[in-house]
Amino acid sequence: MTAQVHPGALPKLYVYVDETGDRGISDKASPFFAMTALMVPAEDDWTVRYAAAGLRSIIHTSQPDQMKPLHWVEHFKRKHVDRRFRAASALAGMPSSRVVHVVVPKAAARNAPGLRDTSRFYNYTTRLLLERVAYAASQWEGGGRFAIVRLGTVRGMDHLETARYLDRVRQKRDSQWQVPWHLIKWPPAWTGTDWDGIQLADLHAGLLNSALIGAPDDEACAANLLLCKHQLYRSPTGRLLGYGVKVLGTDTAIVTSRCWWEKWSVS
Repeated sequence: MTAQVHPGALPKLYVYVDETGDRGISDKASPFFAMTALMVPAEDDWTVRYAAAGLRSIIHTSQPDQMKPLHWVEHFKRKHVDRRFRAASALAGMPSSRVVHVVVPKAAARNAPGLRDTSRFYNYTTRLLLERVAYAASQWEGGGRFAIVRLGTVRGMDHLETARYLDRVRQKRDSQWQVPWHLIKWPPAWTGTDWDGIQLADLHAGLLNSALIGAPDDEACAANLLLCKHQLYRSPTGRLLGYGVKVLGTDTAIVTSRCWWEKWSVS
């Protein structure tokens, strides 16, 4: 009889999470909100520091050793075409990392009464993301991993309440999906952008944002996003939708109607 391995004894998986879009659901709010998780095996976490430091040296040319964190909105504006390409290339060059995106169309949020409160909106989106992180940890190539999750802090949010909500969810045993919550170190931690991994998660989220705010028939807006498509987490049978890319609600057109979706969905 084989002894069970305690989850904490498994190889580690470092997970960095950030977001894009706002959490408001009024007509004046952004058309979507998204959260992105960058997952990196602990033994390859050096690639996170390598990529982040390299990009900072390109951005902060007057002070190459400056440690000011990278921010998509601040440093990778649309006019900086070269920077966006270099960011995507640096991210794509991290061979063992995997990415999960959760996209919440605001129309779907407005139709769900329980999500009209910004705290519940954020908490539920975080839940959807971490469920997929747990699945990815359990199905990691080479064997299961123990995920250590760090999320970027969000102004105005009570992260202790988010952790309490998530703890209630993970302790339910009647879920038909049997989410392997035991493979995530609890509780997850919320931290600032001084973490290199949080900065890179922000860049992944920025690439997604740029693609989604473009016209549905504009493939050029997703060119940099497509450079990283090989990193998207997929189910053991190769499915992307619902795994590496989760859209809230039954209408997935916000991503699947895009001209670039077919290319993005093929590994």
